[in-house]
Parts: sequence; structure tokens; C-alpha cells
Amino acid sequence: MINFYEFGKFRFDAERCVLFDENNRFVDATPKALEILRVLIESSERLVSKEEIISRVWADSFVEEANLSHHIFRLRRALGESGEQKFIETVPKRGYRFIAEVREIKADNHTEPQNVDLTPENSIPARGKLKKSVTAVGILCLILAATSFVLFNLAKSNGDSQLNTKPETKVPMTISRIIEGGKKGAGTISPDGKFISYSENYVGTLYIRQIDTKVEALILEPEEGRVFGAKAFSPDGAYIYYLAWSKTDLEGGLYRISVLGGKPVRLSGNINYFFTISSDGNQAAFFRTYKEKKETSIIIAKLDGSGTEQTVLTFDDKEKSTDSVPAFSPDGKRLAFCLAESPNAVEVPPARIEFFTVEIDTRDVKKMSDEKWTSVGMMNWMPNSSGLIFVGYRGRTRNQIYFLSYPNGELKSVTNELSSYSNYGMGITADGTAMVADVMQWSTQLWRVDINGKSQNAVQLTAGDFDGGSGLTTLPNGEIIYTTRSGSDYDLWKTLDLNGKREGNPLTSDAFRDSEPIASRDGKSIVFSSDREGNEHLFRVDPDGSNLKQLTFGEGFESSPDVSPDGNWIVYTSSINNQNRIWKMPAGGGDSFQLTDYECLAPSVSPDGKQISCSLPSESRGKHGQIIIASFETGTIAKSFEVLTYDYYYCALNWTPDGKAVVFRRTDDQPANLWKQNLAGGDPIQLTDFKSDLIFSYAFTHDGKSIIISRGYGKGSTVMLEKFLPNR
Repeated sequence: MINFYEFGKFRFDAERCVLFDENNRFVDATPKALEILRVLIESSERLVSKEEIISRVWADSFVEEANLSHHIFRLRRALGESGEQKFIETVPKRGYRFIAEVREIKADNHTEPQNVDLTPENSIPARGKLKKSVTAVGILCLILAATSFVLFNLAKSNGDSQLNTKPETKVPMTISRIIEGGKKGAGTISPDGKFISYSENYVGTLYIRQIDTKVEALILEPEEGRVFGAKAFSPDGAYIYYLAWSKTDLEGGLYRISVLGGKPVRLSGNINYFFTISSDGNQAAFFRTYKEKKETSIIIAKLDGSGTEQTVLTFDDKEKSTDSVPAFSPDGKRLAFCLAESPNAVEVPPARIEFFTVEIDTRDVKKMSDEKWTSVGMMNWMPNSSGLIFVGYRGRTRNQIYFLSYPNGELKSVTNELSSYSNYGMGITADGTAMVADVMQWSTQLWRVDINGKSQNAVQLTAGDFDGGSGLTTLPNGEIIYTTRSGSDYDLWKTLDLNGKREGNPLTSDAFRDSEPIASRDGKSIVFSSDREGNEHLFRVDPDGSNLKQLTFGEGFESSPDVSPDGNWIVYTSSINNQNRIWKMPAGGGDSFQLTDYECLAPSVSPDGKQISCSLPSESRGKHGQIIIASFETGTIAKSFEVLTYDYYYCALNWTPDGKAVVFRRTDDQPANLWKQNLAGGDPIQLTDFKSDLIFSYAFTHDGKSIIISRGYGKGSTVMLEKFLPNR
């Protein structure tokens, strides 16, 4: 028998520790918060002491009371508690009591329906301690969550549920995991629904697989420096189109290759991330950015090899931001596209991206909806012209799939899951009944490695979901301040034991995204970036979480702070009008002033306080960016080293304790590792020698003996969604 508990608008699967809302959707809450919920529900109306909750939820580790308070806060927010609706009663200095009316439902075990298959078809061999402990648990959780979802609906249909559900589809949508492999993505499906194509590691391997037989073939071998983007089948299923960048094609190009393999043909160049193919297979549409003019255009290119192109619209990058892809309507008469009426709007809150259509012949532009988005990934028209299917990010939710109807602009959520969907994978069959998309899961933990970087001496310190993934810093007493993720929120935590035997404590616990913490050298204050006031600004807080203070204001977006060794100054990146400059301000707050007049990101102050290092991004994926060494007083460039690989996110460089070199992350060859560039010159030297996973952030300990590293992985899978829209 499997127990479900109903209360309010929720249903809780106690065996698998999964919470559903009134629409049968997963409620996003931390695993610890859900374990606490189970303890409280099973003790309904009984006062449960704090000691009892801690002993049951954290049976194998020592935690402080602040951790319990943090997860109770998260649980209350997930349940949407308000003055009118309370679920948990706090009894001061004693504990908690679950006060909502609870009804228990028992459901017999059932066999999972054949059309719901979330079991991985191929297990991934564990590589290293982290992979073994995290990946297996992640896959198990996905299986259990999927099974729980099915059982929940079966129990619901057999029982007399009090929930008022309003399903969006007459026939339930099914999701099947068809490619499981960890580092695969940008999947698409053939028009007849028989084949899928995907790449692995984004390094140039292109595969095609028959869905029914699971037989696959490698149709394109990797080339040096090649990176893949979006893909699409031709309407007749004979070809695959894809984007690629390499050292021999620095601006990137749109290529075509036969599904049987052979020599690729380059069709067009200088394309921004995505493209779509017209329904007749004769044209491609995409955005193209002209860096010197600071303009971005919608381009339609012929696919007959003639090189014929047509410019549909052009936007001033100083005034507007483009995102996603211009998507051909099935009749070929219009394009849908995404635009913000402000610069620097993509992936930076608040949400400002909107959907528009443009008639290709007349250039008439119309808004499709008043909904605003932070970013939009791959999108396609439904084959019957009923609207757009796309991957979108808005508010505080992770990337999910949505449907925007045309012409009435009604928005429907297709997915609402704990996993995030990748921007690059999407394909729809010609009859509109099936779609493939990429699911991404990220997991990072803190590790300590000796100053010599030898990975065999690395020690794992934490086991959270996304520890340090958005930054970390160290204190003089050996403690670590790091970011961790709770649902869609990112908080600052502090760990008290470098041996990893003690769980950290929260410094911030709220509905905001806190990131990139940096401690003053004396350890008395923490400066970090947060969106708690709308735009991304800088804040400071004491190491115990008290005395929170906002430091920067205005229309800019401030990030990547660092504090001078004497504690008097803060340097940071300010992004205004799509330009990134280094600014400087008093550590206690006050007027800021611009330090550099050139593009530069993520400053770091040298140990003697006389210089800063920062990153000058590369212009394309095939080129290296630069490490800049500049004066702390004037911003004048003293040296530069062209050694940085292209990256989507440039984390701050770290100076070695002696100030003679800077350490940077290199991502051109996975796994990622840390490298050291001596200021005296010469080639960079590899510092760490990890054989797996990515590095997200890192910092030296104050004694100069160790490096604390946030490292982990992004796990990609391709899923098929069937019957994903009403009346299909």
C-alpha cells in the first residue's frame, strides 16, 4: 500500500517524498523541506520538537537549529502560507505542529503504463566519487518521481479526491526518455517521427538514431575546436542542418549533412545560436549581429547554395535586445521573433523579452502577447499554425516548455517540472503530435584540493544540489561562504568544517537570487550580488547574516565584486546599455566611479592592492579572450594575455597568494581545469588535473595551502513529449 496525504490543495506522496499541487504538478521544494513535511504530517496535530525533527531528518550528520529554520521557511513558501491559510504552527522554543486537516489515502500498487517510460535505457558508468554518489541518486529520484506521478493519478481516479483539477489536455501527455547519456543535447526529431539526431559534448560528434529499434549511427566525426548549436531535419527527412563553430570557421556557420553521413556543406555564416527551416525546406531564418555597427538583423537565407540572403528587420543593439530565433510560420508568410525594447535585457532580470510577428512581404510587426520573459530558447510554430512551442525562462522558474497560441496570444504551460529544459534542443513531427526536447540537470559540490592541484588529494566537502555553483569565498578562520540553490532561489551558506562532516548554515534565506560572494580580507563583511531590489545590485552582510545593506542602486546591473586587501574599496562589473565596465566604490557605500573605459568582466584585486585582473571576452567561439592586468588606481592596462577560452559565463580570476600569477578556468577541453598564467609571461601552466566534470567557481584559502573548488556536472537527456497540446 502506498500512502498519499491530502491537505488544502495539495497531495503528498509520503513514501517517495513528492508534493503535488491541485493541477497534479510537482511543487518545487528542497528535499530536506519535504522530509520535514513528512515528519510533521505523520505527527499531525502533535507538537514535534526541534530535536526530534533534526534527529529524523539529519540522522547521519550534525546540524544547527538555523538549518531547520531555513527549511521550515522554504516549506512554508512552497505551500504558499498566508494570513488566511496556515499549515504549520510554530511553538516558540519548543517545535512545530502541522495544523491543517489531513486526509490519508491508500492506493494499491499498480503496474506503470507502457506509454510512460522514464527509466534510463543505458546506465552511465560512474566516474569518480562524485559521479557515483550523485548521478545514481539523481536518476533514481527521476524514476521515483515519475512513478509517483503515475501512481498519484491512478489513486486519484480510484479515490474520491476533493481536489478541483482542470487538466489542460483531454488526452494525458506522456513523456518518454529516449536518450540518456549525461552529456548529450541539441536533439531534434525527423518529420515522420522515426529518427532523432543529437550531438555529444558539443564537440563535433553528430548522431542519428532510429527511435523504435534504438539503433544509432555516428554520421559526423569531431573536428578540432568544433562546437555545435541547434539542429533540424529537412522536411523530407533526407538531411540534417546544424550550426557549428571551429578554428577554421570562427564566425560560425549553418551546415547540411545527409542522414547517411558524408561531407558537410556550409550554407551560410555568422549566425546567432539558433535557426529555423521553412516548411518547404528552401530557406533558413536566423539572427545575425554586426558587432561594429552594433546592430542585429533578421536574415532569411536561401538553402540552394547560391548565398542569396534577405534582411527582414534590423535593430539597434544600443536600444533593443533580440533573443531566441526568428521562426517561420508553416505557410512561410511570417516570422515570429523575440525582442525587448531595451538593451542588455537577455537573461538579466526583470523579464523584458516579448513575442512579435513580422509579415515577410510587408514588414508589418505585431505583438503576440503582453507576457514578458527573461530569456527564450529554441522555438517552433506548430504545423497547423495554431501557435508557438518554445523553451522559456520567466520569473523565478527554471526553463520550461510553453505554448503561445496565435492569433489570440493565450499562454499555456506544457511542462512544469523540477528539471530544466535546455535552450538548444527541440523538434516537432509533421503531424504535431510528438516533440523532442532536452532536459538538463546540474549538480555541483565543494571540494578542497592541495595548492599543487593534484586531484588524487581532492576531498569532497558538501553534498548539496548546487553548492558554490554561483560563487564561493573563504574566511581567515577557514570557513567557506558559498551559494546553494533551493528550488529557483539561490542563498548564501556558511560551512564550519573543511573536513565536510558538518552541514552548513544559511546566511540568507529568502525568495531572491544571491550570488558571487566575496569576503573582505579580515573576514568581517561579505559583499555579494542579488536581484532582491529588481535589478542585480551589490549588497553586504556580516558573516553571521546580520546587518544586510544595499550598496549600489540605479538602472545598471552590478556583479562580480571584489574587495581591496585594505578593506577600503570594492571593484565590480557594471553592465549598462550592453557594455561591461569595471567600477570602483568605497567599501562602506557611497558614490561609485568608472575605472575602465574598455570592455572587461569580473575584476580581482592583487594581494598588494596595486593591480586588478579582469577578463576581456573573446569575440567568437573560435578565438581566445584576454586576461587583462590593469592599474587599481587608474584602470590603465599594463599587460594582457590571450589565453581565455570562449565561455558563456566568465567567473573571476584568482591571484596566487604571492601575487606573481593569476589562476583562470579553462573550458575548451572537458573536463574543465584551472590554469595559471605567470605575470612574467610564457605559456599558461595547468594547475589542476581533474579527469571529469566542470568547475564553476574557486578560491584560495587564507593560509595559501588549499584551493576550494565548486565542481560538478550538467547531465543532458533527450525526452519525447506526445499529445502535449489540447485536442491533438
